[in-house]
Amino acid sequence: MDLSPRNEVENPGEFRRKVHRNRRWAVLAATVVLIAAAGFITAQGLRNATLFFRNVDEAVEQRPELVDRRFRIQGRVIPSTVRSESGVTTFQITHGCVVAFVQHTADPPELFTSPWIPVVLEGQWVSSQAQTVAGVDTHHFQSDRMLVKHTNEYASVNEQRVSEKLPKGFLNDCAFEVSASES
Repeated sequence: MDLSPRNEVENPGEFRRKVHRNRRWAVLAATVVLIAAAGFITAQGLRNATLFFRNVDEAVEQRPELVDRRFRIQGRVIPSTVRSESGVTTFQITHGCVVAFVQHTADPPELFTSPWIPVVLEGQWVSSQAQTVAGVDTHHFQSDRMLVKHTNEYASVNEQRVSEKLPKGFLNDCAFEVSASES
């Protein structure tokens, strides 16, 4: 049996160099594609990670820059302002003596019913007339995602876990008041 190649290669060294060169280009192209894919995935992750939150007072102050962007806003829910109708929950949040009206379109978490609960909401400003406990506002915050911060204080079995009263000194320096029925 004859095992010699049918087509004689005149210069075997040149043939090996061409094959090796083609392999190098294929490996280089695959490496570039993998690096580009990793860069794209990293950029997407960083874009989501840079969606940091602002307190209500900061968000209202920076409203002109934030009008077209999604961001997170943090504040305490004013208990008497919470209303739910047709799957939309409206309420007001406050921080630093500034109040924002919120329209939340998803189901709020169970802990949301606790009075003066701290929340972080994700969404954006929408131009509209909104009446708050601090007066009329030109925008409301349209939210579709809510994170509720639970208290880390321990309470005995016979006491209420979350105080239904306004946190001590929380609104002392504010120009508006929350009535007794709101605290």
